Amino acid sequence: MSFVFQLLARNIRKDLINRPALLWPLIADGDPLPGVTFSVATADADVARTAVVAGARTVLVSVQDDFVPADRMAVALSVIEAELGLADGALSLILEIAGPGAALELGRSRPASRRVAAIGIDLDGFALGATGAIDGPRLTAAGLVALTGAALRLPVYLTGTGSLLPTGKPAIGGFTHLLVDAEGTARSPARHDGSAR
Repeated sequence: MSFVFQLLARNIRKDLINRPALLWPLIADGDPLPGVTFSVATADADVARTAVVAGARTVLVSVQDDFVPADRMAVALSVIEAELGLADGALSLILEIAGPGAALELGRSRPASRRVAAIGIDLDGFALGATGAIDGPRLTAAGLVALTGAALRLPVYLTGTGSLLPTGKPAIGGFTHLLVDAEGTARSPARHDGSAR
């Protein structure tokens, strides 16, 4: 299934709107690869390499407890660039916070890799509170993501059933994008790539 980053507001800085990582469709690991430039959601370096050969230029890594999977992918992307003769920095990383441990880690330190092109939060990854409702832990975690994005001057996105209020507005302020599937439903691609939740 293909996902897209939907812009939440038109009054944000142009440098946040025009990030290539957020313009390309996002494909879940295991789905058919399109014949155009795209992003892929995976924590598997071999899958990432195959996707890059097929046209991927960004990898979304979902993290639950710490940044280790994202750090490993950043190193793997450097190796892939060297192997394929791509320019240094040609491949980007999107970091998705999908659990309380990763949110706490984000509160203590910034993502180390310069490859990070965007940061987001999967509100369903926390599995707290009522479905479709924003509770205290998720609100705090989302705030940390929004603050980190602002500090790093990165686009920040929401995904999950609690991303929008019944009015259709973002449930939490400070976010620039919403990750949605082809039907326009906020969902996480990590749920489809076989990664543990």
